[in-house]
Amino acid sequence: MKIQIGKLMCLVITMALLVSTGSIAFAGGAEAVTAGASLIAEFGLRESAAPVSERAGWRAPKRIVVDAGVPGLIEGLKDAAPGIVLVPTRTATEMATLVANADAAIGRTILICNDAVLAAGKNLRWLQTIYAGVEACTSKSALDERHILLTNMRAVAGPVIAEHAMAMLLALTRGLHVSIPRQSSGTWDGDYPGAEIVSLQGKTMLIVGLGGIGSEVAKRAAAFDMRVVATRATKQERPVNVQYVGTPEELPTLVKDADVVVNTVPLTPATRGLFDAKVFALMKPTAIFVNVARGGSVVTNDLTAALTAHRIAGAALDVTDPEPLPKDHPLWHEQNVIITPHMAAAPGQIEVVLRVLRENLRRYAAGERMLSEVELQRGY
Repeated sequence: MKIQIGKLMCLVITMALLVSTGSIAFAGGAEAVTAGASLIAEFGLRESAAPVSERAGWRAPKRIVVDAGVPGLIEGLKDAAPGIVLVPTRTATEMATLVANADAAIGRTILICNDAVLAAGKNLRWLQTIYAGVEACTSKSALDERHILLTNMRAVAGPVIAEHAMAMLLALTRGLHVSIPRQSSGTWDGDYPGAEIVSLQGKTMLIVGLGGIGSEVAKRAAAFDMRVVATRATKQERPVNVQYVGTPEELPTLVKDADVVVNTVPLTPATRGLFDAKVFALMKPTAIFVNVARGGSVVTNDLTAALTAHRIAGAALDVTDPEPLPKDHPLWHEQNVIITPHMAAAPGQIEVVLRVLRENLRRYAAGERMLSEVELQRGY
């Protein structure tokens, strides 16, 4: 009896060690619930109000076209939903020829919401983009008319985009954009033309669009002892690191007192051209404008004019309109401007994206509530 108990204890201990190290995993409901709950808690993701099985036209998917132009995407999804055929495709033209009998499409927004793809995919009921921005999809009437579900990567890239926003801001406020180019010539110079070296401590940051990305920016700004205020279109609980959350209509008032204005709004009809000459005229002449949202939410000519006339002190831009910015555009030559090529969410995110994609694929196949469903009328 003692020997049997001893063997049983050894078995229990061994199983516990294997589970804790990830060597084995329990299949079924418990594991799925844990994975979904972990993603929701980590990124603040939202579940759909109702199971996807209650949507008109839903059926357990058999065939899904997947954007193989995204490295690691098709491989990362292979075992997420057994029994589903994943059809790799690299271009919109190719996808349009393969989508006829597909139940869903997963990939870059420009592919899955291509006009030819939507026209050919008569059986499409679900589109999953690997990006947060969905303006290329919400403008398509087919989604609303055919009740096609659209899900995105809302908030998933929030942490890394927030890091990029703070990196650009710190580069400007510490004069790194002046010092770094001098390295190649061995120039040691304490003069920083066009730049003012300032501390972020005690400064006020206004975050316009306190969503997934904006909330991550707020955390990091608060860590630098900045006073953080924000605007948000929806009513939600105020984060502890944000002192005040106003409505979009309060932008003209809040922007007047901000030392740093960070744009993190989604691109919708309401936000297109939001930052124009009127808004820049209200900003402090010492204020810095940071854009990690969409280029279309800024009137580029008005921003250029504000910088040229020194109505604002500087700008850090990861996105522009047009994009890419033409080589002869005057923004390239402004002294106190940093421009990066829409790279804030770029490298190293496929592992995180795949975690959400795999969970949403599993949920769709099982008819459960989806993560990050886009409200077409709202645009995000």
